[in-house]
Amino acid sequence: MKKSNAQIMIVMAIIGVTAVAATGMYLLRPTAPVEILEDRVERLDVITAKKQDVFPTVSTQAVVESRLNINLKSQVAGQIVYTSPKFLTGGFFNTGEILMRIDPADYELALVQAEVNVARAEQTLSVEKEQSDLARQDWEKYGEGEATDLVLRIPQLREAEAGLKGAQANYDTQKIRLERTEIKAPFPLMLDEKLVDLGQIVSTNQDLAAVFGTEEAEIRMPLSQKQLDLMNVKSVGILAEEDMLNVTVRDLTRDDEISWDAKIMRLESSIDRKSRVYYAIATIYDPMNLKQDKETPPLLPGVFVDLEVQGPKIGNVFQVPIKAMRDDNNIFIYSGEKLITKRVEVLDRNDDFVTITGGIEEGETITTSPPFSYVPGMKAVIANLDGVPVGGPRGGGRPSARPAPPAGGAATAAAAEAPVVGQGGGNRPDLTPEQRAAIANMTPEQRAAARAQRQAARSGAQNGGGQTQGGNQ
Repeated sequence: MKKSNAQIMIVMAIIGVTAVAATGMYLLRPTAPVEILEDRVERLDVITAKKQDVFPTVSTQAVVESRLNINLKSQVAGQIVYTSPKFLTGGFFNTGEILMRIDPADYELALVQAEVNVARAEQTLSVEKEQSDLARQDWEKYGEGEATDLVLRIPQLREAEAGLKGAQANYDTQKIRLERTEIKAPFPLMLDEKLVDLGQIVSTNQDLAAVFGTEEAEIRMPLSQKQLDLMNVKSVGILAEEDMLNVTVRDLTRDDEISWDAKIMRLESSIDRKSRVYYAIATIYDPMNLKQDKETPPLLPGVFVDLEVQGPKIGNVFQVPIKAMRDDNNIFIYSGEKLITKRVEVLDRNDDFVTITGGIEEGETITTSPPFSYVPGMKAVIANLDGVPVGGPRGGGRPSARPAPPAGGAATAAAAEAPVVGQGGGNRPDLTPEQRAAIANMTPEQRAAARAQRQAARSGAQNGGGQTQGGNQ
């Protein structure tokens, strides 16, 4: 029993010693200097709000496509007996060039037979005309009264004429079918994919090749209602020449500054019901540079591109750097020696600038270097105004003629220890202008170091004061 109590006492003693050691370590732990938020003064770069005229830029992305994309089909049946040497993927054909030829033998024979039928019909018509003339002469010589059409062989004559027209039509049909054995390019095109080859037997209406036109490329640009408003679009459908807008096209896969010129020539007359966007059609002529009259490389169908459209001039607006915005609709303003935010009306924004139509006034100071952590109404001082360094205890409103005095030293330490109102020690008449300027330009770290220096000086004075006094006596 006594042994058990002794063990408990030992455990309790160990626990007590551990608690005392932990408490001591916690109380003696080194602590970082804590900056008092009320003493924090942010140095800011600001610009003066000025109204100006801007040309808004509308940016979007889309895919390049040829205006003409079709599958060539066979209009007659038969075996392919010839293909062009260019009948390969990427082969280019001008209008009327032959891509391939289907065996024409059957169609040549049919054309000959049709020609024979035309000759027979012409002979029949000649005989009927002669007999009709003879019948008319006989009636005028021997007949009495008015001759009927049957007596004059008018129905037989009309039948012969119709027979000749039918034979001629059949001849023309067979001639067309024979011509269709040669597959020709209907417009300047490039072969995207061949679907048949030499020796293959094809049927009527069978796909032969997938091709696309090379004269024009189109880019279907998705646009929001706001972007249309910036472009000042007033109509849809095919635009008049004076309403067409220039477009700069860039290939996103290229690192250089190569661009192509395009024009918005029409706007689709209905909104996409799923994405709720409008579509403008930009056209590029000779996108593959087959005429060799451009400095740009070929722009192929299927390329994903970036598009920029410059809208008409918008006057009396503010354009500020994007970093001056706290969020989408609030901007940082320096006012009354404090950093505040104001709600503004944003017209447009890009990666660098925001265009504002309302919410700020001309002459206000806009902060372009806001702090990482922001507290509404935090104290601030101007370091640069419109790119010009500003001096003085309060940041001033005029460019400084000389640099601010450096922080540090006994005077700075004494000034930093005292409470400061505003940015220049307004409630300390004993401070010199240099001390006020030093306080205004000190960083939080410099201010903490100055306080520590001042406290160390006080401690030394208290510990050695008695000895010094006794020695003097």
